[in-house]
Amino acid sequence: MSIPLFFKFYITNQGSTTQVSTMDQIALSRTVSLEKVNLPRECPAVYRAVSDLLHPETYIINSEPALKILLAPWLVGARLAGLARESSIDFLRVVYRTIESFRTTCFKEIAEVVPLAGGLYYSMGEAFESLFGESINRCFIGARRRRTAMGWETELAYENFEALPNTPFVIIGDTIATGGTLERIIMALLNRSVMVRSIAIFSIAGGLLGAVRVAHLAERVDVPIYLFYSNAIFGVEDNGTDMPWLHPATITTPDTRERVLTAYGPVLGRNWCSIWDWGDRSKYPLKHLNLLLEHCREELKRFPSDPTKTILLHIQEEVLRSIARWHEPPSLPSSNGLRVDT
Repeated sequence: MSIPLFFKFYITNQGSTTQVSTMDQIALSRTVSLEKVNLPRECPAVYRAVSDLLHPETYIINSEPALKILLAPWLVGARLAGLARESSIDFLRVVYRTIESFRTTCFKEIAEVVPLAGGLYYSMGEAFESLFGESINRCFIGARRRRTAMGWETELAYENFEALPNTPFVIIGDTIATGGTLERIIMALLNRSVMVRSIAIFSIAGGLLGAVRVAHLAERVDVPIYLFYSNAIFGVEDNGTDMPWLHPATITTPDTRERVLTAYGPVLGRNWCSIWDWGDRSKYPLKHLNLLLEHCREELKRFPSDPTKTILLHIQEEVLRSIARWHEPPSLPSSNGLRVDT
């Protein structure tokens, strides 16, 4: 496989960054076909994304919990955490059924590398324990992106690989846009262990640019890599961050696209990011909710009588309900299961 010339990888002393135009993504997306993978009924539907320009182990998992996250931006807090955990359970089920080396790896050799802070909120460790009845070795890495004249650049601020086994099967859950952060994390991992069995990556919201970067990386390292996206491979906007559902380069199934049109309509589906700021949404819910409320109010000025207005009013109502919840004090459940206010 060769990466087309219109994908230019700029290497800096802090790692690599990618700059790819929207038109290039559209051209690449048209080379992709989705082939359904035959799995047991316990698994969600899974599709392999087939293209000479993508890594052959690139998949889309039609995860219902993840789809709820991506279609209901007002979901935060405990509800978001629960859906993230269920999404990770879907991913782990698929990994178990599709990757033979995972099924033959002992617990002591399975490890999660947790990108701080975004990957922390995938609840992968909790999902693993819930599904397999055992905890997982956990390593942590702190990464942050900053924009430069050449594009997004990733810096690693913290690494803790104390729990990394000798010959690990590595799991990584994180939101991927251009893939620069993921690439730095994988290279840091491989610098710590030359005996990595396989790497399985899960992204609740993953971009096409990230998929291209993983394909490029997989050509350079002698480690099997498996890339799983939930519900779509998103086209990435020129800012290197936003991933709208209806970006012309987004790859998804017709059924999912119909659900997007019902939830968002053609305008918001094209203009709004599918995931928003995952970090804020997970660790600072009110900041996210207030920003979302502001967006709704601004959009209502633009569409005072458009069909989009009905969708915006519904989203605004749900946002206000979520904000109200965050202004309630905590209470303990009583013996009959009802909550007791102080």
